Amino acid sequence: MSVWQAFDAPSAGYANLLSSAIEITQRKFNDLLWPVDEGLQVIVSDYSGQHRQATYEVYSFLITTWGALQDWLPLREAFRTQWLPDKRRISFKQLREPVRRRAYPHFLELAGALPANLLTVMIDNRVGSFIDGGPQALAAALDDCFVPGASPNGIEKIYRLALLVAMLQAGLRREKQRSLWVSDHDKTLDTFDKRERFSRLATYLTLGLTGRHKSAEQSFITTETKNLPDWIEDLAAVPDIAAGACARLDNTLPLFMEQNTWTVGMVHGDNMDWRAKMFGDWLSLPHGVLRHVLVRLAPDARGEIRASAQKFMRRTLAQDHYQRPFGFNNQKDDPA
Repeated sequence: MSVWQAFDAPSAGYANLLSSAIEITQRKFNDLLWPVDEGLQVIVSDYSGQHRQATYEVYSFLITTWGALQDWLPLREAFRTQWLPDKRRISFKQLREPVRRRAYPHFLELAGALPANLLTVMIDNRVGSFIDGGPQALAAALDDCFVPGASPNGIEKIYRLALLVAMLQAGLRREKQRSLWVSDHDKTLDTFDKRERFSRLATYLTLGLTGRHKSAEQSFITTETKNLPDWIEDLAAVPDIAAGACARLDNTLPLFMEQNTWTVGMVHGDNMDWRAKMFGDWLSLPHGVLRHVLVRLAPDARGEIRASAQKFMRRTLAQDHYQRPFGFNNQKDDPA
């Protein structure tokens, strides 16, 4: 049975392209994703590339279940006791601090022990707006989903995030399955009113993609919600690191290469962010049970917007002998 439940909704625009790319890759690799449709589904999201110098926006989602978390939490406690006993928060931006830097590879090992799907979406800035007619036209049509006076960029960002969450709901969640979504907290979601409007938009889009009128409850909180358990921050650090690393690997990761496997080789002196390189090396080595899928949306050589889904694979012993520790491999789908 396929884990990813693809939908055929041309009116969904780029979400339809992204979903189709995941489906194509799943046909080639039946272990692409973990089933996460039993018990409470837990989604944690973060994003990167929200600055002028960025060439991609990156949205990363960690999807697991409440049951899987119960087996992982004791491992998380052991990690905290040994490497970060003072409860300091770990995030991509803070990894240069010496204590967090020492803990980083061990945190990646911890993340790899969680039966979960890490789905990272990279959107080339040349793609343009996701919204037919432009952001302000959408805000006028759905005035209950956006705060008055929202900027076009703010409307676009909110719509993209809501659409991607709706895509995940359609692809990985059963209709009667309850879910909890934890989002990064920033100015687009910094008030109760903004969060309520955003939840409404995500609900509308999920209904449009799935046709489900009686879906189970989805709870929505941010990482700044009061009285959250400490483990939420560590869970949120996984998509935070993935988004930050992939944003810095935008010129390294493959795109529309028309082949099944690729290898990135690097030598000493390469100008690459060490945090991103360590993340890439970790993906290519035996790293537990976490499954990572990278999905990209970008124009091809002819300017046509296309989607591609890529599965990271472990290096073979021969590859590891010649490349360790300067590169990482991937196996990808036929371009969608």
